[in-house]
Amino acid sequence: MPIQVEHLTHTYMPGSPFSAVALNDVSLTIEDGELIGLLGHTGSGKTTLVQHLNGLIKPTSGRVVVDGLDLTQKGVSLLEVRKKVGLVFQYPEYQLFEETVAKDIAFGPRNMGLDAEEIDRRVRGAMEQVGLNYDDVAERSPFELSGGQMRRVAIAGVLAMQPRVLILDEPTAGLDPAGRNSILQMIRDLHAAGGLTVIMVSHSMDDISTLATRLVVMSRGELVMTGTPREVFIQQEKLRSIGLGVPQAAELTHALIAEGFPLPEDLYTLDEVYSAILALKKEGRAC
Repeated sequence: MPIQVEHLTHTYMPGSPFSAVALNDVSLTIEDGELIGLLGHTGSGKTTLVQHLNGLIKPTSGRVVVDGLDLTQKGVSLLEVRKKVGLVFQYPEYQLFEETVAKDIAFGPRNMGLDAEEIDRRVRGAMEQVGLNYDDVAERSPFELSGGQMRRVAIAGVLAMQPRVLILDEPTAGLDPAGRNSILQMIRDLHAAGGLTVIMVSHSMDDISTLATRLVVMSRGELVMTGTPREVFIQQEKLRSIGLGVPQAAELTHALIAEGFPLPEDLYTLDEVYSAILALKKEGRAC
């Protein structure tokens, strides 16, 4: 189910003194099964872009086509679009409201008019997808859980709608290191299971470097770079020019090269750097 963004422009409060262009002529295609890392500094247009992908906001000009449906056309069912494209906002746990975990996850499927048996099946399946044990937490209040568990409940509520595209806006924001690593592993597992396209908004190069199959870099409302993590992270100067850095492993690689280590310039994960240094040591060229 590809998503096509064609010459998308969005202006907030057009025609007023507070008019601001959030997106300017953005074109992008997202293919089935990709794990997209959407990067950019605050105000770059990342969140505005993803809110267009399930019809939450409408373009000023241009169009978004989801599975052949043009979201700008009259008569398009946004409910059907949102069944296909699930959006998890930043700090989604703030939107939990039901008295039990199971009821909160069931909210979306219930509003779809599904019967009780199907709702129960979806709740159990979504909890399994996010690593929550049904017997342990289904009847507990979500507000009794840890921050990381609450975030998993919120994500499960979207997965219970069985979308084919899952958008996560800063999914590790505000979590401690253990919670952050746990959520990143959950995202990795969800994507690895197949059948799900994932779009992850992040400002953390280290988070995204080990997850994404392709990066999309935004700056001042425009798409400025796209490519594999290796293709993007090697362009350190360009990234810095728009206020972004690179993963710590890429920084380390260039520091080691400056010290005389004959390493490839495009290393961007710690595992790659470690393996490359081990290979140099075996060859007697470590320094």
